[in-house]
Amino acid sequence: RNRKDKSDTNGRAVSVTHDLGKTWTKHVSDHGALPEPVCMASLISHVLSDGRRVLFFSNPNSKTKRERMTVRCSMDDGKTWPQEKQILLDEKGGAYSSLVIIDEETLGILYESSIADLVFQRIPLSEFGI
Repeated sequence: RNRKDKSDTNGRAVSVTHDLGKTWTKHVSDHGALPEPVCMASLISHVLSDGRRVLFFSNPNSKTKRERMTVRCSMDDGKTWPQEKQILLDEKGGAYSSLVIIDEETLGILYESSIADLVFQRIPLSEFGI
């Protein structure tokens, strides 16, 4: 996370490993696909009933403030995070978050919101168009 850069290069740093963490390489989405202020986020992978793999990512969708808590969905291993596969949960707030797969059709998120200390929400996967 880059605390000072608020330009297009500000955002979540993303790297991948193929040898259990011995070496890392930058992912194509590094510092460009996922804008955020300095804040913890959550990433979870899930295999759909038809065999497709989906990634879910939650964070405050802002470069400067902990606001606009958003959950995004990627169907291409995080290369892209299409606008139509985003769900805005909290316009005014949103900070630390944690995602969980509840069942085959439901994602769960626990996050700091603007209206309470912690909020847990269930999100049907159908809301992402999947």
